[in-house]
Parts: sequence; structure tokens; C-alpha cells
Amino acid sequence: MLAIAPKFDEPTEYSYSWINRLMNTLNIDCEKLFEADATREKAEKHIPQHTLIIFYDHGTEEGLVAQGGKEYIIDKKNDHILAGKEVYTLACLWCRDGGIDAWKKGAKAVWGYTDVFAFTTTDEELFCEAANYGLTIKIKMNVSWEEALKLTKEKYNELISKAKDPWSVIWLRHNRDALVCYTENNPPQTSKCLIRRLLIKLFGPEKAWKFTPKKIVGVIMFSVGYGIALHAVASELYHKGGYAEVLRPQGEYIGLALVLIGFLLILFSPPQPNSLSHLD
Repeated sequence: MLAIAPKFDEPTEYSYSWINRLMNTLNIDCEKLFEADATREKAEKHIPQHTLIIFYDHGTEEGLVAQGGKEYIIDKKNDHILAGKEVYTLACLWCRDGGIDAWKKGAKAVWGYTDVFAFTTTDEELFCEAANYGLTIKIKMNVSWEEALKLTKEKYNELISKAKDPWSVIWLRHNRDALVCYTENNPPQTSKCLIRRLLIKLFGPEKAWKFTPKKIVGVIMFSVGYGIALHAVASELYHKGGYAEVLRPQGEYIGLALVLIGFLLILFSPPQPNSLSHLD
């Protein structure tokens, strides 16, 4: 396990405190890249040696911010190093885009927020508990990431009822609704790719994300080619005998039907283990 935590401004002072509380709660061996060690260079060197990566604080849609706030520890240029890793973050916005990109490149699990993570100092303890809860129960209860997400959202609801400050209630609800965890069984619900968004609407996210770019191009080419072939057959039959000939059962139609059935069987057959590609 590798924990990464910059500390260089007031928000990171809080998150730095929270990740230290998390380490004490878990009480397991963990390599740390904290404060001055939370750099891109050191992260790229140490991430390949671990299967679970923890990152606490600043993030954007593009990446996870390094010590000092001037560069990213992880962004789309190097997030391929997260392939095969489980990634647990407390960072604003990263899972709106960057986290999805890391998941598409093979990260086994990506936990984080699609919007800003906000908190109040009045109920700081509640926000810390919410931030740390998912990984705590994942490790201590040995539950799946999907179950950890469900239980964490339930914990958020419990903490909302304990909040003293009305703003704490607002921000706890906001954080709860922004929390996501991308896995093979719980893929992103949206995409910047227009074709991918259409596939998600047509087939749902679990099936839609299994369409690789090559498969999408293949479906388009098959559909266009099949339409041209069907039109050519119908046109030829029409010239021979009009609409009656077009509508009469023909060997050509049987052949086209078999081609279509075979194509659908190939398209929707279950993939082999480890054969999925999440690249747009």
C-alpha cells in the first residue's frame, strides 16, 4: 500500500491530518510519500511497486496535484501506471474525467469525487470520518468496492443527521452525491465521447463500456455495408418482379439473416476474462 499526501496550504493541512488518522486506524504497513516527497517523480517510481494507492488532497478534472500545487502527481500523461491498481482518493473533481481515464487504462478500482469535496471546520470530525470510511471498511470488513461505496453513502446519511451546522448538512449531502467508485462491475455513468454516451443510453453503462473502439468502428462498418447489401438485393428483386418479388421469401434473405444472426452472436457473446479494453 502506498499513501501520498501533499501539505502546503490550509485545506491540505486538514487532509494531511485525516490521512494520518486513516493510517492509525488501519494500522498496517504502508509506504508514505508525504509533504515534500509527494512529487510526480517519486510517485512514478513507487506506484508500480504497490497494488493499493491512496491519495489525499487537491485534484482537478485533469489530475491529482503534487506538493506545492504546481504540477500533477497523476494526470492523463502518466495515469497508465495505475493499470491493475486500486486507487482511493480524497480529491476534488478528478473522477469527473481523470479518474475515468485511469479506469479506462486498466485501473481495477478508482474511488473519488466527481465534484469538489467541501467541508466545514465546525463539523470537521464528521467530514474526516466520511472521507476515511470507505477504505476502512474495505480493508477491515473485506467487502467489495461496490459494497464499500454503498455502505459509505449510508454512513454519509448517518453523519448528516449528526451535523451541527446547516452548511455541514449541505456539504455532506453534496460530497455523498459526488462520491463514485469505478470498477468493472460499476463503470462510469457518462463519457465525453458522443458515441460512448449513445451506447450508454442504448445498452446501459456495463455493456456500453465493453465496446472497444475497434468494435464500435466494426459495428458502424457492418451496419452501413449490410444496409447497402440489403438495398441492392431488394432493388434487384424489384426489377425482376416488382414488390411481390421483393416481399417473397428468397434465398438471398436467408443468407442475409444468417449473416446478421452470426454478427449479433459475436457482438454480444460474453468476453473472455481479462480481454476487456476500456479505451475510447
